[in-house]
Amino acid sequence: MVVGKLMHINSHTKKVLDFLRSNANHPYNAKTIDRAIYGKKDYKNDKKRMGTIKTILSRLAKNGTIRRVSRGFYQANINTSMLHQLENPPTLLHGIMLDCRTTEKLQKCIHGIPSKEYTDEALELFFALGFVSTTNYRYHNDLWYEGRKITITVHLKGKIDVYINSSNNPIDYPGFLKILAFLDGYLVNLAPFRDRKVVRLLEIGVAKDFKQLRLEGAQCISLKAFTNAWARVYYKKDINATRFEHHLTPNMTLDDALKSLSILTNPINFRYEPKPEDPNNPAYG
Repeated sequence: MVVGKLMHINSHTKKVLDFLRSNANHPYNAKTIDRAIYGKKDYKNDKKRMGTIKTILSRLAKNGTIRRVSRGFYQANINTSMLHQLENPPTLLHGIMLDCRTTEKLQKCIHGIPSKEYTDEALELFFALGFVSTTNYRYHNDLWYEGRKITITVHLKGKIDVYINSSNNPIDYPGFLKILAFLDGYLVNLAPFRDRKVVRLLEIGVAKDFKQLRLEGAQCISLKAFTNAWARVYYKKDINATRFEHHLTPNMTLDDALKSLSILTNPINFRYEPKPEDPNNPAYG
């Protein structure tokens, strides 16, 4: 309320604050602000006006509207309404969990009864692909692709889990397609991974990382809006950025997920195609 009254009464205050908010990337001193606001070809240094600007800056800093960066230099406080002035980071993906059924049964049967052993063929394939035995009759392998860890776990009953850990190195949509192409080749003898309609997307994180935004007075803000989704805003030290993150557990086919992710990560590529009026048009249905 105090700031509102000041700006209503004092046009200098409004001009100073508007300038700082319009140039929120950098701090400024009174001299620079005075020249930017009142500078013309016949600009002259007005000591009285300069003193007024210094008083305004000091007052706005004291009530928290702006912040004092160093002696004589002030900068607008950044909030979510001003993010568009700073940067427009891409929408990136991380924490991706996929699953798929294996092409062949892996479980050895003795007299028609499933045992807790893998077939010899399955064990030979695991060895060739670099899998190692783990707990609960599972085999797993950790792969690295362009700085991202991919953990593949095979279960005795013929299910494969693929977890792409990219929190510190999030993926754009084209990068995700490259990882999928890599997995297509790696898993070709184990699972029909090329068929996007049989692979399911179980979990995914969608995030924007703001390098110039810092959280003031809080380390993390979380919101659980739905049963299968939650969102949070937090400062991620590993990448020196404030992350706006939405985590989903969609449990949908990879084919459907890729269509949605293509629009979500780059909506400018989305084009609405109206339904044709001609019933004989193949696109009518």
